[in-house]
Amino acid sequence: MSAVEFSSSVTVRPSTSLSEVNSFFCTQIRDLGWNRHELDAQTHFTVAQNGRDWLLLYPAGANEPVGMVIGFKFPNRIGWVGFFIVDKNHQGRGWGGILFKAMLDTYRESGIQMVGLDAVKEQVKTYERRGFVEAAKIKIMTCTPEQNSATRYGAIELTKDYKAIDIKEADMGAIADLDLVHTGLDRKVLWAIALVSRPDAFGFAIVSTTTGELSGFILVRRCEHGHRFGPLFADSNAHASSLLQLAMSHPSISASSGSLIAEVFGPNENSVDVFSHLGWQWTKMDYHRMWLNGRVPVEQQQGGRGQKGMFAIFDASEG
Repeated sequence: MSAVEFSSSVTVRPSTSLSEVNSFFCTQIRDLGWNRHELDAQTHFTVAQNGRDWLLLYPAGANEPVGMVIGFKFPNRIGWVGFFIVDKNHQGRGWGGILFKAMLDTYRESGIQMVGLDAVKEQVKTYERRGFVEAAKIKIMTCTPEQNSATRYGAIELTKDYKAIDIKEADMGAIADLDLVHTGLDRKVLWAIALVSRPDAFGFAIVSTTTGELSGFILVRRCEHGHRFGPLFADSNAHASSLLQLAMSHPSISASSGSLIAEVFGPNENSVDVFSHLGWQWTKMDYHRMWLNGRVPVEQQQGGRGQKGMFAIFDASEG
């Protein structure tokens, strides 16, 4: 996508560098209270085809952006809408609609067949008017340091012939494949390049001691107020609980005074219980998972693998 002049007052174009987006990203995320980390900018920039999918909104003659949206494009023709933001001082002018349309146009040009997003309650009606249909709820759960320290951990229960390993020892191709069969999102770039290599990232995986097959994993990274847990995929409640317990016992958590946060996949009827049994509480807030024209990947539909094995998603901003 080249620079697009929609009117004499505004331009929408792809970002050209991380430095161009970083200041606006970090300022807006902090002001909106979205509890992310500055390292997330690099992660998302990399997955957004090094900025080609990261659109910026510039008023005429301005040197700094006042809006942004990331239209992630995955190789299997699924798109995900992340960080749709217009600065509060520039809202009410119709510029958000221009920015969103520009992103949808890039999806059409690229042959994207499904588009998803996670919306806050206040924006559900807005997205419905744009053709998005709610398919699931993502429950936001937290655990304070006090709750964590009061939690009585049980024994790690792994199925016979399985063991837990550091996620950085796992095969990233297998990690990406397990992600794909649960979410329908082909995020090889995220796993091979942009996430696990981060200095703040850690996690665990469960593999077969006989075949080496991966059966589940959890990833944790820093956020502004503590640590963000997810995704968490597992082939059983016991393995999900074991992975969560291992992550909560990590030295980085013990040394932190911050809270823990996870975005829990509502359609999995066991997901909330797995977290609750380890001291987590629902915040009474949900994201609303919505898909354009109601087209949902089979992996996230009723009976799909996600309904049983996805306990926490990666991030509302990238699915």
